[in-house]
Amino acid sequence: MYERVFGTDWRTISDEEAIRRMYALGVSSALGHPNRGEFERIRRQAGTAYGRSVLQLAFEEGKQRVARNESEYDSKQDVWEALVDEETSPSTAGRADVTMQKPTDKQGIPKAVGRASVLDGGGDDFSRIRLPEFLRRG
Repeated sequence: MYERVFGTDWRTISDEEAIRRMYALGVSSALGHPNRGEFERIRRQAGTAYGRSVLQLAFEEGKQRVARNESEYDSKQDVWEALVDEETSPSTAGRADVTMQKPTDKQGIPKAVGRASVLDGGGDDFSRIRLPEFLRRG
């Protein structure tokens, strides 16, 4: 599955591509097609412990998405196509019954490892020091 879509003949890849590939490896692994060699190869691309942990999170997110959504599909191939290969797969293109979106942002980075919206600020200057709505009494 993974090799067909991504290939393994790369020398270096960007951080974003590494995260995208690790997510796909997590999906592939959960579907019974682990690729430990590619996992380790991508992991070595990270120069820091933080980078390796982000890659590990992307891998785990892929596995978790399969666990949460596998029962919605008829085959492992359908799960793969819905989670990873959505744009390039002719079997899911234009299908109205595919309801699951790829859990990635515009750059293809899994949302689970993206920047938290809380960090973006917003609102007035005092909104940062006020209690969040869910902690206020109604």
